[in-house]
Amino acid sequence: MVRRFLPLLLLPVLLPGASDWVRVRTTDGTIVEGAAQTRSVKLAQVLSISNGAPATDAEAARITAGLAAIQGTDRAARDKAVDELTAIGLPVMTPLLKAYKDTDQHEPRPLYRLFERIMPSYADDFDRTKSLTRMASGEAVRGPMPTGSIEVNGVSMDWSKVRSLAVRQKSVKRTMEVHSLKHSTQIEYLDTGVVLTSASKATLAAKGLVRLSWETDSWASDANGLKVPGSPAYKSNLVDGQPFGALVARVEPAGEMLFVGKSGAVSGKAGRLRLAVNDNAHWQNNLGTFSVTMTATDAYDMGDAQ
Repeated sequence: MVRRFLPLLLLPVLLPGASDWVRVRTTDGTIVEGAAQTRSVKLAQVLSISNGAPATDAEAARITAGLAAIQGTDRAARDKAVDELTAIGLPVMTPLLKAYKDTDQHEPRPLYRLFERIMPSYADDFDRTKSLTRMASGEAVRGPMPTGSIEVNGVSMDWSKVRSLAVRQKSVKRTMEVHSLKHSTQIEYLDTGVVLTSASKATLAAKGLVRLSWETDSWASDANGLKVPGSPAYKSNLVDGQPFGALVARVEPAGEMLFVGKSGAVSGKAGRLRLAVNDNAHWQNNLGTFSVTMTATDAYDMGDAQ
């Protein structure tokens, strides 16, 4: 859908007494979920709002530490930092752009891919301090944050203290490409942009073939993964407890690996959902993608899959 940019102040005013269920991250990093009321925005028409105001001192410290961790060798620390900086959002843009080096080694690199997790190209603007509102209609709005306050679970907070807000959706639908190289479990999971709740059920279907060794067909796999070892040198078709080449998922950066395959579901887990192709440390000869469709109920649409 073509997205056009509209002044945020043109958003309709919420009628008194109406409420929507939201997930708020404040500028101090606190997550609050609950019924919300505000006269500034008609929340029923909103997917998410990201505040482009400069980082607080505490956020700036987390950004500096996070960028260092992403460029380090500790995988767990790197994944945690990617998650944290994605959640902080727009204030990360400028220090991230300054951190890039002019080399040809961009893919697959989590630091390089972080930018579009934060700012999709269709919504980018010359003024990096503008906030971003993603509408249920598909439009992207760059402009000032709402003014006044928002009430969540009966507690009022100023909009200036909101770093991001997402409105819970009855259903979130996605079609995504999970690339066997960029989204290998050894490198980085694809962020679906969807945050599940304990009441959510994400139903997924995948089609396609990936190759884990260019010309060797015994290493080619559909999303269910290899049924037998790919070569005599391997005694098992499993790596980290799941088939080579299988479509897998995890919720949150340190979550357990979950088998998805050609048709699967994730439920009873709350957090950001991620997908990847399962492989070992020899991932450099991977080719191909899985085309994945997903429907998640009672979930938050935080952004495009990246």
